[in-house]
Formats: sequence, C-alpha cells, structure tokens
Amino acid sequence: MGTLAHPHSPTRPVRALPIGGLTFLCSLGTGVLWNALYFIAASEYGFTERDSLMLALINGILYTAVAVNAGRTVRFLERRMSPRGALAVVLVAQALLAPLVLVPNIAMLWFAAVVMTALGALQWPIVQHYLASGRHGAEMRNAIGWWNASWMAATALGLAAAGPLQAAGLMQWAIPSLLPINLLALVFLARFPAHPVAHDVDEHARHVPPTYRSLLGAARVLHPMGYLVIGALSPILPYLFQALGTADGLQAPIGATWHVARVVAVIVLWRTAFWHGRGATLVVAGLLLSLGFTAAVAAPNEATLIIGLASLGLGQGAIYYSAIYYGLAVGAAEVDAGGIHEALVGAGYFLGPALGLVSIAAGAGTPVFIGLVLGALIVGFVVSVLRAGRASSHSKA
Repeated sequence: MGTLAHPHSPTRPVRALPIGGLTFLCSLGTGVLWNALYFIAASEYGFTERDSLMLALINGILYTAVAVNAGRTVRFLERRMSPRGALAVVLVAQALLAPLVLVPNIAMLWFAAVVMTALGALQWPIVQHYLASGRHGAEMRNAIGWWNASWMAATALGLAAAGPLQAAGLMQWAIPSLLPINLLALVFLARFPAHPVAHDVDEHARHVPPTYRSLLGAARVLHPMGYLVIGALSPILPYLFQALGTADGLQAPIGATWHVARVVAVIVLWRTAFWHGRGATLVVAGLLLSLGFTAAVAAPNEATLIIGLASLGLGQGAIYYSAIYYGLAVGAAEVDAGGIHEALVGAGYFLGPALGLVSIAAGAGTPVFIGLVLGALIVGFVVSVLRAGRASSHSKA
C-alpha cells in the first residue's frame, strides 16, 4: 500500500482542536491584516483610493509569487527543519513585525504589510497540508468544512472588531494585536506532529473520480474571480461608506457582512452532500458573486450595500469550498496543491486592484470600474462553465 509523505510521518491526521485553534487565531490576524489594513491606511496615514489600490496590488503580486513556490520552499526548508518548525518561524516573524505599524512612517507600514503578507502565503499551504493529509472522500470534505468555518468566522470577527477601535480612534492598534494572537497560536502548534500523516495512494485513487479534474479546472477559474472581486472591493469600501455617510463605528461591521454570508455558505456545504461532483453549484455561485459585486459597488443606500455584500459572500464561499476540496483531493493533499490554491487567491487579489487602478488612470468613474470587473467575471464564468460541462453531473465519491 503506497503512501505520499515524509518517512517519519505519524499514523493519524492532526486532531481538530490543534489545527482548528491555530487556524482560528491566525485567521483572526489575517482578518485584521487583509481587511482592516485599508481602513488603517486611510484613517491613520491619509491613503487615497489610488494609494490603497496600489498597496493591495503589491500585496497580491507578492502573495501569488510566494504561494506558487510554497511546495518548493517547504522542500528546501525540510533539509533544515520540519513543516511544524517552518510554521513556527512564520508565526514568530509575523508577531515581531506587527508592532512596526505603530511607527509613524508610511514606509514602515508598507514594509510590515508586504512582508507579513508574504509569510502568510507560505503559512497556509503548510496548514492545508496538515489538514488534508491522511483524509479522503467524506472525511476530507468534513475536515475542510469545519476548517473553513473556523477561519472564515475568525476573519469576519477580525474585521468587525475593528469597528470599536475605529470609533475610539485606536485603529492603529489593530495590526499590533497580531503579536499576542500569533504567540497564542504557537500553543496549538505545539500539538502538531513534526510532519503530516502519510497520504495513502490507494485510498486517494479510490476517492477521486475522473470528473473531479474537470470540476477542479472550473473551480480554479472561478476561485481567483472571487478574490478579484474582494481585491477590487476591499480597498474602496472606506470610500463607499463615505459616499453613503455611514457612521464610523458601523463601517467595519457592515463590511463584515460578506464574511458572515461566506461562513453560512461553507456551513451549508459542510453539512450537505448534494453539491460535490456537480457543476451546477459553481454556476450558481458565479452568478451570486457577480450580482453581489454589482449591487455593492453601485449601492444607493446601506441596505442595498448589505444585500450585495451578502450575495457576494454566499457565492465566494461556495467557490472557495469547491476549489479547496477539489484541489486537495486531486492534488493528494500536498503542499503544492495548497500552494496553487493560495496562488490563485493572490492572483485575484492583485487583478482586482489592477482593474481599479486602470479605471482611475483613465479618469473613469464607478460605472467603468464595475464594467471592467464584470467583464473579467463574465470571461471567467464562461470558461468555468465550459470546463464544468466536461464533468458528469453525478459523482459517487
């Protein structure tokens, strides 16, 4: 019986509590870094919309470059340390960098933001490797379900918690909070084995039907589209709120609407089995994503903005769950599979801001910006539907 992993792998996958606890804490920090960063940049450093989009663009490019090479990087590091050791280095480095944003210097904000982003791009493929290795079929879907719910709930809380800080004029303390958060995450990391459990080749083949490859291809087209929308929307949310006259203390909680909706979507997919092996799930998710983005960016009032964000979150959650499940299932739970998954996250994060910068450079307004993003979504949606069409509508996995 063949296996795929380090020769000193344990016999059982990582238990739910250690990996769930670490994921929740790290994602709480990610929610602050990736979302509150733009509120901090605007309120504390006077960033313009163009400045925020440029910061998002650079972060996305760097995240993609590091994530796509995550497997290669981990194999290089394994000559010197275990995957658990590499995760410890990442957590400690992020903790030490977080307080640097308190230095009243824009260059320091840029430095801390981009380096912490790069470290996160290495962190998550390793965590996903631990999560999926040794798990197959329904067991893998279940593990990905509670793991998704854990990190998505944490990012929503991270952004919502920024509201009181913003109202109190203490937003600059949001990112330094990663220092104690990451140190606490090390407590959960101590319960990880040095290496993930071996991934059984025979079980892998039995639980991954040929249809999964077509569905993976479809999901991997829509996956960056989801983050393209988030990458385009997150940097300009503060300015949408300004236009609507939203109170400072309500901006971050309303901005968390799509995070909450995304958690709802993954919980539904986690607790059901109707969706896997079916291309229709991805089609509906793509429509929700597109309609939600349009409603949010063109919202004439806060109610429409909330509806748009909720629709966007439902679509993005379904796309994310599908992409990571098919990716880790077909990719045999390897770091490379997680790295590609995270690289596509980064690709979306830099494509969205890039379209925003193009519309600003052309002197165009919101309608042109919406048109550019929707144009990219339509192209991605058509390609995804064509790919999903190759898969059977029923899978016995």
